[in-house]
Amino acid sequence: MRHFYLIILTMLLSLQLSVIPKTHATTMLSAAQVAENIANRSTNKARVGFMHFTMRNSAGSERKRSALLIHSQTPKQTKIGIYFTEPAGLRDTSFLSHDNSDSTDQNWLYLPATERVRKLPSSSRGDYFMGTDLSYGDIKDNFKFALEDWDFSLGEQKLENGKTFYMLKGIPKNNIIKEELGYASFIAKIDPQTWFPVNIQYTDTDNTPLKEVSILALEMIDGTWTASHFLVFNLQLAHQTEIVISDMQAAPDLPLDLLKADELPYGAPLSLLKKRG
Repeated sequence: MRHFYLIILTMLLSLQLSVIPKTHATTMLSAAQVAENIANRSTNKARVGFMHFTMRNSAGSERKRSALLIHSQTPKQTKIGIYFTEPAGLRDTSFLSHDNSDSTDQNWLYLPATERVRKLPSSSRGDYFMGTDLSYGDIKDNFKFALEDWDFSLGEQKLENGKTFYMLKGIPKNNIIKEELGYASFIAKIDPQTWFPVNIQYTDTDNTPLKEVSILALEMIDGTWTASHFLVFNLQLAHQTEIVISDMQAAPDLPLDLLKADELPYGAPLSLLKKRG
């Protein structure tokens, strides 16, 4: 009889444990697997929207800028075009990036004052983009960490409000990449439900804290998560850039030949502005 009661007690205990909510990740992934999941996060074939930048300095003064953003992706190539529309002094200034799967990336900048398209060297990835706290590399990476640039490791998982986040760390694979990126390391809090970073902290090439990126809102665009509101704070300059994305739409029929360097002097594609302006 005693043996019978022990069996019943064991069964009840097992049942009770089975219904306790699981607050920790059920699958422990490696750093490489987490980085791959981020890199392979789904993206739209093409999307179009507006970027609104607000730059604030330590004294509280603000500068605002707006630009048309065009992003297209195929298995072999990612193209990004940014065409400034406001203020008047920056209108028609534009940036174009072609990232190819064979690593032959190309970037161009058009400044109306010079009336010429300038090809940017790969070493410019760490340069600041148009007075913002984003680098050219940040603009292109789309909150992903290029597998060919970083060696990854994992910190201890964080549990917040019953949700578990991976803490992904990265160090550039060599000094050349470190100098190009302008970063010696990063640590990012990753949401495994979206594979988007919630927060990223970077150090500069001397391994001194440099800036913090906070993702404040995501938007689902045609089945794909897209950052629609984020903040970049430069710790060394006490300067920040807030970016809000508006009117973002999937554009599956976007002509792939639209984003060409020799088209930059013509400014933002007027047909897209008429449709979505």
